Parts: sequence; C-alpha cells; structure tokens
Amino acid sequence: MLKKLFILLVTLFFLMACNEEDELTPSLPPVSLSKRAEVIPVPSFTVPETSVISLEKAKQFVDASFGLLLLGEKWSKEIESATDQEKVRVLQSYKDARDQVCAKVGLAGIVEFEWLSKVAIKNPENEIVLKEAGFRFH
Repeated sequence: MLKKLFILLVTLFFLMACNEEDELTPSLPPVSLSKRAEVIPVPSFTVPETSVISLEKAKQFVDASFGLLLLGEKWSKEIESATDQEKVRVLQSYKDARDQVCAKVGLAGIVEFEWLSKVAIKNPENEIVLKEAGFRFH
C-alpha cells in the first residue's frame, strides 16, 4: 500500500510541472514531522454538479500535488525507519497529514484532491486553467 501511495505521488509530480516562465503558485507552509502544527478543520466535500473548475481551484490542486509529493517523501523516510509496531501509527499520521496539506491550500481534504485528480483533470474544459496554474499535460 505504501509503495502504491508513493508511486501515485511520484506520478503526480511528473504529471505536473511549471513552465519556466511561469511563477509558482504561493509556497506551502513547511511540513513538520516532529511537532504537531495547528490542526486546520477539514470541511466535508460534496461532489459538484459539474467537473469544470476555476483557476483558483486549479492552483489549489497544483499546490496540493506539490505538497503531497513533499509529504510523501518525508513520510516514506519516517516509515522506513519505524518499527513494525510504529508503522500503523505513522501511516495514520500520514493519512491525517495528507488531509491537512490539502486543507492548508484550500481544498476539502484529500477527498477533494482525489476527485480533482480522478475526475476534474479528465475534463477537457479544465485544460486551460490547469495549464495556467502550472499543471503540464503529457
């Protein structure tokens, strides 16, 4: 399962890239494994009637993708060094941290991120806003 998550994160990283002349969207807050940051409430996600997204939502998706990639990298090191008994705790913390990364950029947790990555990204009407947000289609 961990390998699948890591592969998904790496794949998302390769799918998204910023054009050299484009400036990145605002930077994400630093991720800390050692101290617990203030918990941001994660709103519930309701699937929209349409899969067309705004530029703001596209930027949030790109920011979350980058943040989740960084988080996955840090968490994979944490999981590798954990004992078998600690891995369950670390994996649950990783799940919670993914929700927090998404909430910090304005999404309704990992649920909305997954909807964007599985549904909205496939809608051709979103191609322009996703490219403008820094997402590159291959």
